[in-house]
Amino acid sequence: MPVVLQVIYNPVAGKGRAARALGQVERFLAEHGLAYQLLTTTSEGHATELAGAAPDGSTVVVLGGDGTVHEVVKGLLNGDPERPARGRKLAVVPVGSGDDFAFALGIPRNDLEGALSRLLNPELRAVDVGMVDGEPFANSTGVGFDAEAAYRVRTSPKALRGLAAYLYGVLAALGSLAPVRVRVLVDGSEVYQGASLLVAVQNGPRAGGSFLFAPQASNNDGVLDVVVAGAFSRLGAVAILPQVMKGRHVAHPGVQLFRGSSVQLEWEAPQRGHADGEPLGPRTSYSVTVRAGVLHVVA
Repeated sequence: MPVVLQVIYNPVAGKGRAARALGQVERFLAEHGLAYQLLTTTSEGHATELAGAAPDGSTVVVLGGDGTVHEVVKGLLNGDPERPARGRKLAVVPVGSGDDFAFALGIPRNDLEGALSRLLNPELRAVDVGMVDGEPFANSTGVGFDAEAAYRVRTSPKALRGLAAYLYGVLAALGSLAPVRVRVLVDGSEVYQGASLLVAVQNGPRAGGSFLFAPQASNNDGVLDVVVAGAFSRLGAVAILPQVMKGRHVAHPGVQLFRGSSVQLEWEAPQRGHADGEPLGPRTSYSVTVRAGVLHVVA
């Protein structure tokens, strides 16, 4: 009996990119004799339900962006902690707005044929998954300014996609910019205490579709990269953005980088957070850990 791919399709991903790609995806699968079941999401959280119901040992293909990946990973990892994904594998066809998880896997977001070709002779890679207060994240979690920007991106004008949408979010978030004191502990040791623009905890190198928060981060090394930005002004935040896009900000004296398997953030005032761009909080405390190698992906 042929293996049936479980294709979880988010029709609103990428503000229309996923919908435009669907026909090409279905033609490719049919032409190469790949049996599949198309599962279309209809609401927030639906991808988690669909992934959770996927048969043991199946390959779940995300036709969407980082938000869909986030929901699917959440569904795959629900259940038995000793066998969290029940032998199920994850594949990604990146058609979202940022596609940062695909970037971490080396899957180009503008090569639909290349992403689909990986399903023909799949090579599996075990990757880490982060957990923030019990919520899994595939690529990144953050608190502070980047979470404010991600929150604004979700309500950006429909015509804005990718980098344009994130820049809109950044500019909108600048209006409420106010660094807040935070205490950061990595593996139980205090590494920072003071005013902070943001703290980004990265499983992969990139966030926001274009920003290399942690250029050396790897999602299969068992640790998280923790980027702490100090008390940047509005002008300072705008000035450093081009450096973040190139990963050169890590040399800035106002930026510090740490690595570890557990992170505790204690903020003086409630702050918004995000997990793969999906909103968390606001709250004053965030606890982050990593589960090494718990998910197998087609890469």
